[in-house]
Amino acid sequence: MRPLFVSVLALSLAGGLGACGPSPAPRPSPTPEPDRLRPLTSHDDPAPSLPPADEALPPGHPPLGGGAPAPALAGGQPPPGSVSGTLRLAPKLMGGPPFGVLYIIARNHETNGVVAVRREENVRFPHAFEISAADVMVEGTPFTGPFDVTARLSRSGDAVAAPGDVEGFANKVAPGARGVSITLDTVRP
Repeated sequence: MRPLFVSVLALSLAGGLGACGPSPAPRPSPTPEPDRLRPLTSHDDPAPSLPPADEALPPGHPPLGGGAPAPALAGGQPPPGSVSGTLRLAPKLMGGPPFGVLYIIARNHETNGVVAVRREENVRFPHAFEISAADVMVEGTPFTGPFDVTARLSRSGDAVAAPGDVEGFANKVAPGARGVSITLDTVRP
């Protein structure tokens, strides 16, 4: 009878210890860590976190910091090839419901391929804009024109054009053009 008692006791202890096996690691308390990457949906993160000064960016990486216009050269000159100007909202659309996000899109006039896109939020009109090589969609894409520039107010904030969005256009804009004027006056059906 003694071996049976020992076997039952051993099984009881093993079962009890198995139930008390290693517990899952405690969940770390949520401590806010600064995000080091901007969300893909925004060039204008309201509070971007910059990497420490000792972390170098890869060659050709656009400057971090989001929505700031491309850096000017010494003497206050804009970067070569950048396009700048003013966006206006048509008077008939003023005072309507607020819009979500402004997209400025530069397409190559010859190929109609998207070269650069800029996303901005909380825009008031008239609005000064600049789009440059810092806004190219794919690293290494040359910022060469002439460009067809589209300014689009997206109600949803989505990058894909949708009914109800308001657009304005400027065609055959030369690289380096200044004073480009675009009136957003076309509502997408």
